[in-house]
Amino acid sequence: MANVPPNHNKGLLRVVGNAQLDEAKAKQDKAYADQKAAEAQPSQMENDLAGYVRTQWEQMRRHRNSASGWSERLMQALRTFNGEYDPEKLAEIMQFGGSQIYARIVAMKCRGSSSLLRDIYLASDRPWAIDPPADPDVPQEIMAKIANLIGIEVQTMEQAGTPPEPAQIRDRFAQLTEAARGAEVKAARKRAKIAQDRIDELLESGGFYKALAEFIVDLPLFPFACIKGPTVKIVPTVKWTNNKPQSVTEPRMVWSRISPFDLWWTPGVADIEDAAVVERSRITRADLNDLLDLPGYNTEQISAALGAYGQSGLVEAIDGGESERAVYENRENPNQNNSLMIDMLTYTGNIQGLRLLQYGMSPQDVPDPIRDYMVEVYIVGRYVIKVQMSPSPRKRHPYYITSFEKVPGTVVGNALPDILSDIQEASNATLRSLLNNMAIASGPQVVIRDDMTNGSQNSDVLYPWKHWHVQGDMIGGQGQTLKPVDFFQPNSNAQELLGIYTKFGEIADELSAIPRHMSGANPGGGAGRTASGLAMLMGNASKILQTVAANVDRDVMDPLLLSLYDMIMLTDQTGILNGDENIRVMGVNVAQQRETQRQRQLEFLQITANPIDAQIIGIPGRAKVLRSVASEIGLDGEGIVPPDDQLAASIQQTQQSGVTTPPAPSSGGPQAPQPENGPRANVT
Repeated sequence: MANVPPNHNKGLLRVVGNAQLDEAKAKQDKAYADQKAAEAQPSQMENDLAGYVRTQWEQMRRHRNSASGWSERLMQALRTFNGEYDPEKLAEIMQFGGSQIYARIVAMKCRGSSSLLRDIYLASDRPWAIDPPADPDVPQEIMAKIANLIGIEVQTMEQAGTPPEPAQIRDRFAQLTEAARGAEVKAARKRAKIAQDRIDELLESGGFYKALAEFIVDLPLFPFACIKGPTVKIVPTVKWTNNKPQSVTEPRMVWSRISPFDLWWTPGVADIEDAAVVERSRITRADLNDLLDLPGYNTEQISAALGAYGQSGLVEAIDGGESERAVYENRENPNQNNSLMIDMLTYTGNIQGLRLLQYGMSPQDVPDPIRDYMVEVYIVGRYVIKVQMSPSPRKRHPYYITSFEKVPGTVVGNALPDILSDIQEASNATLRSLLNNMAIASGPQVVIRDDMTNGSQNSDVLYPWKHWHVQGDMIGGQGQTLKPVDFFQPNSNAQELLGIYTKFGEIADELSAIPRHMSGANPGGGAGRTASGLAMLMGNASKILQTVAANVDRDVMDPLLLSLYDMIMLTDQTGILNGDENIRVMGVNVAQQRETQRQRQLEFLQITANPIDAQIIGIPGRAKVLRSVASEIGLDGEGIVPPDDQLAASIQQTQQSGVTTPPAPSSGGPQAPQPENGPRANVT
């Protein structure tokens, strides 16, 4: 028995049993659990937003899985690269019997084209540059100093009794302004160089070049390849203070390669910039925990998602091919999901303002409920864990897509598996026939007359000096001797089949524009026998890759770097950029002119190595050429050639010692003549 607090109204003591107390406690616990479960459930507005995103995703999936889509092309490309037949073709081959060999012609071409693209975009030379403004404005304070200097000079000349003519004052002003403009151009170049190094550091620390290397592998293989960024992530880092590590987290702009299998967009768009995009990413429970308490994330929804999927994982149902894809990518079968991975959907696109206001976004962010706004929505299952306005001032999603061979009017182009599909199939059939014929023709075929052999013998086993016990008469019609065992040799067609296979390889070279000598194979006879002829063949092949490089420059590098430029302008407080710079992508130029430019620079060094040209360009000019050439061939030009101030001091010391040197032109533009009387000034 147990006591309960006294009833003060009646002054009596109520006595209840243990069973009643247990029942009351169970009801209380159930009510508390129901309340927490209700709090964890997403609100109706959140369900509406998640439902809207999932409806858009379902439309994108249906289009991609339809006959006009590209899901099967993606899977076929993965099979081709791994040297595997599709299930239907493999069943036919197994039914026929014989070899199942696969001629990996497409895989070889993909590796060759990826290597050539790596030489363009991942070499020591940057495939991009930041150019200063061609005609920078002279700062107002410099113009004021020029005006003040001219006033002093005019006043000095008037005091000396030789007042200047108006034309002289005008020419003097133009001369000083031109000198100031030249100095500003030089300063702008230095600022652009510093900004370029800083941006390259951001790209390196954010994993851009790693993502670009993976993107280059995807480009010749799949109908499209994608790279994403910059996106801001909180990254844990270690800082050392007094030889002690200190773990800190800091925001960092990052880039990543997105698998074509995990990307969908609005059906029917001709340009990816006009599409809404859905990305599926696989995260862990630890990744969700890291999002708790971060600005912009819904802590309650993340906690609810952890409670719902943290112990079981979540795999979004994708139509077909996921298990086969996991095998080719050496990953766990998603249908098992023993690693408890959680699928997260990221929607980037326009959503009507009314729906966003109903979700709970601020009227300051959504001033007009009728208009559409570019937003990013992160969904885990039925939970909306984050909604934010797109940070891009250009209202563009951070996905950059291009193809090996562009098809006008559509985002999806053609890759090498599409271009070489017929040749790949024909080569496979030829190679299978070759091996089957070689196997059959490798030895004689045996003919055994079972009616003449003794049944006690194993006639299927042949070995030297075997004794054959024959039954019946061995004399046939017309006196012909019958043999119980006879042999015949099948014809070998190996040479003919090998010639056909070789010819298909040559056709593949022509169709892909990636000839075998680009990957180091013997080019054979003809022009490839000589060094100059081989160089000509490689030059012709590289011209085809210039088209691919142009696709990458136009669709990926240019908008991606421009987006990074915008992000720096919005967030950076150091002033490394001022908004006047121009980003120049040089992938095509590198593919066209890298070797040509280096050869021309070396020729320029040789041509100008004469006394006449030395008098024209002088030591500072020669130093600039040496720095440029050294940098182009991978040397530290700034470290090898002394700076201009040291060269100037060396020239002055040489002149004082009485040794004549070629005159050095001024690097800061035309020098203004100084007045004979009055203060002297040099505008820089």
